[in-house]
Amino acid sequence: MNEVEYRRAETRLWDAVGVTPTESFVTMPRLGVKVRVQEVGEGEPVLFVHGGPNAGSTWAPMIEHLDGVRALLVDRPGTGLSEPYEVGPENLAHYGRVFAGDVLDGLGIESADVVASSFGGMLSLYSAAAEPERFKRMVQMACPAMAPGQLVPPFMRLMTVGLVRRLLAVLPPNERAGDSILRQIGHGASLDAERIPQIFKDWYLALQEHTDTMKHDGDMIGRLGTISGFPNSLTIPDEVLSAVEAPTLFLWGADDGFGGPDVARDVVARMPAAELVMMPDSGHLPWLDDPRFAAQATMAFLGRGVVMVAPAQAGQR
Repeated sequence: MNEVEYRRAETRLWDAVGVTPTESFVTMPRLGVKVRVQEVGEGEPVLFVHGGPNAGSTWAPMIEHLDGVRALLVDRPGTGLSEPYEVGPENLAHYGRVFAGDVLDGLGIESADVVASSFGGMLSLYSAAAEPERFKRMVQMACPAMAPGQLVPPFMRLMTVGLVRRLLAVLPPNERAGDSILRQIGHGASLDAERIPQIFKDWYLALQEHTDTMKHDGDMIGRLGTISGFPNSLTIPDEVLSAVEAPTLFLWGADDGFGGPDVARDVVARMPAAELVMMPDSGHLPWLDDPRFAAQATMAFLGRGVVMVAPAQAGQR
């Protein structure tokens, strides 16, 4: 890890959106690992849980449009600047059940709203089902990992192959490969319209090159899946989805490479207090395609007094 170089790239990203986070390192008591949490703004706490391979600063394009919240951006264990924690099929559900509560305990917070994406979305669903008192309201950004009916894009299937992961560890990352992954997960329209900022791409390349994120999340993907995808035994069970009491909004990109509108409607139908907003011309990380709408929709759902506007169509942002 080259923490100095990574921090330089991360600072440039935050400078570009006009935000200067503070940071703390807190211990997750039940998992026993120390994680970094960046904090932006003042108000009621909102915990942001990213997917993978990724880190907390992925939320920067959306954070600049938030107001009146205390945004808490965690680097999941093994990503960004957080300590690693080995996750496999045998402890995946436990990891999910304690994840959000452990981060909140480390921060000394009893309960919070939660915004989550992808693998972070899966963890948050397990946490909300197991410890409902810790959750107020939740926003899920697109398809949670291991959702019923989930698709697995080619790049993630390849990451289950040990040789591929070893090559990724020694070969320098490049923007062309990163754009290919973004297209596979549904962001082709935004790439073609140059809506994803270059400064964000530069940060993500630095995350891959200067931290151990790709190694740790890649090894986890390898333990969980095969070239054929992920086994049905890891699919989020209905008893978990039906136990999520927190009112939940899904902001789901219509072009999400992990599952489109049919998967979205099916997941939402399995939950007692969930609603769905489809975002056109958006992919698996919909706040990259329309960060202003993602922020406004989140604020409105969390009751921050913002009127939600319609998502923009391609070319209108």
